[in-house]
Amino acid sequence: MPKHPLPAPAAPALVLPARRVWPLLLLRDALIWTSLLLFMRFLMAQLPPGIQYDREATLQEFTLVTMGAAYGNNLVLVPRLFDKGRYGWYALALLGWALVLELASELLWPGLHPGTFKTATNAVFTMLLSLGLLMVWRTVAQRRNLLRRNLLEREQQLRLLEAQVNPHFLFNTLNSLYALSLTQSPQTPDMLLALAGLMRYQLESTKHAQVPLADELAYLRDYARLQELRLGARCPVTLVLPAEEEVAGLTVPPLLFLALVENAFTYGTRRAVGSFVALELTVQERHLTLTLRNALPPPTDQQGGTGTGLSNTRQRLALLYPHRHRLLAAPNPAAPDQFLTQLTLDL
Repeated sequence: MPKHPLPAPAAPALVLPARRVWPLLLLRDALIWTSLLLFMRFLMAQLPPGIQYDREATLQEFTLVTMGAAYGNNLVLVPRLFDKGRYGWYALALLGWALVLELASELLWPGLHPGTFKTATNAVFTMLLSLGLLMVWRTVAQRRNLLRRNLLEREQQLRLLEAQVNPHFLFNTLNSLYALSLTQSPQTPDMLLALAGLMRYQLESTKHAQVPLADELAYLRDYARLQELRLGARCPVTLVLPAEEEVAGLTVPPLLFLALVENAFTYGTRRAVGSFVALELTVQERHLTLTLRNALPPPTDQQGGTGTGLSNTRQRLALLYPHRHRLLAAPNPAAPDQFLTQLTLDL
């Protein structure tokens, strides 16, 4: 079983909003700018009538300069300079962008603020204010994602603890062990060692947020070997895994692939003739691909399933690998009697 030391829990990364959230963000911005424009019109209406100014030009200049300052700062200057720790360059770029907005204001609305640098001052204030609001939003989003991840990890740990004493798996394995012991098969000690190793790894690995990928592969290898011993010749098991040196230094959340592999063995072994399970995992330049193929249950099979394991895996992947994974689980279009599960991850 795995011999590598398990790393300390890793700090969670900020989860970016999904694509379906962007329309809501655009609606939010539209409401903010509309409210600001209405508020400025209200303030201008309260000014004494003796003050001479071009109301529409002032509103246009204020709105466009404020939008240019806010979006230029949050979409360009912050991600390209501030987020990379280049604070000195960020300060210079902020002042430079303020001067560009000042020049644009003088060209588009000449004489509106002659010789006062009022536009540049307002732009600097707007960019600093937008930076503060962005930091607050990021902090709130990070805390929300951290709470969601902690809840999911606790739920996952509970599910894994329940799976450690899975009555079906243990019942079938113990029955196979009993049958082998009656014939004094030399495979009996191997099955006992494999089962003990699986249980031990499940108990230990769930205490950590990340484990070496080599340990997960060793677990899958032992799990498939135990299933192969239990099922015998009626269900061929094919396993293709990378060598340990090919995955050195890579880590994944514990038992990330367990539900998918269990699903393949649950449904791929129900045929009296034609059952099979094939598992292949490859890693190329931190790009992991797990491919599972298994026989579909016969049409008369009535056992069914809840789909909870696959659903939980999708949720876990969405939080742990946002925009860095793809999970396909459907009948194989190239072979109608097979089910195909394919997971790709950017580690």
